[in-house]
Amino acid sequence: MFVLAKMLFKAGTWLKKMGLYRYLQDFLDLIFPPRCLACEQKLIRPESYICLACKAELPRTDFEKFQDNPVFRRFMGRFPLRFAGAWLHFQKAGKVQKLMHAFKYRDQERLAFYLGRQLAREWRDSPLLASPDVIIPVPLHSRKQRKRGYNQAQAIAEGLSVELKKPLVLGELNRIRYRNSQTKEKRFNRWQQVNSVFQLKEPSKLAGLHVLLVDDVITTGATLEACLQSLSQAPESRFSVLTLAHA
Repeated sequence: MFVLAKMLFKAGTWLKKMGLYRYLQDFLDLIFPPRCLACEQKLIRPESYICLACKAELPRTDFEKFQDNPVFRRFMGRFPLRFAGAWLHFQKAGKVQKLMHAFKYRDQERLAFYLGRQLAREWRDSPLLASPDVIIPVPLHSRKQRKRGYNQAQAIAEGLSVELKKPLVLGELNRIRYRNSQTKEKRFNRWQQVNSVFQLKEPSKLAGLHVLLVDDVITTGATLEACLQSLSQAPESRFSVLTLAHA
């Protein structure tokens, strides 16, 4: 298997130089046909990651159409936001859960980037999503990022950045304390665990900017609120929150 992989890599490099790489890709697709990460059906061109049927069936929230949505209400009385929203509803054993499991645990970083671009395309014209100055993803602790190999929130934010043509700011907001998964924690316990976990490196760099904070999913909102509390050290800045999914 290793020898075969090495041969295919060399062949791919040569075919790219010759402008014939697509033929190798077609050949590989015949042997190892790509499958939809939501339903496992074979993909056909020009489908990527998700088949057209599953893409059409994704449970959209429509939160971009009204400011007083469930995500925005989670921060009322906790943190002043210009806007907050989520693109999809998270349902147990549903398509969104399968997609999120793929990019969090099955090394599908490009899927997260792809979904970030799809989100931006569908929400680009929303009057409620006021154009941000910069985009910042919720950071992972360096230990967890090394283990996973990437930050899925950053990949989503990169997709948004490409479509919205807004700069992505990395390295300013940092997670300085390591925490295990909080999936089963209740809201107050989660807030206690993430309080003082994040640190803003140089608040002056974000002074006066509208910051769009991005994450993969919002449950209790504790992690996002902790990020916002750190970001609020930037003088005269405004903040919005956007996530891929709402649970």
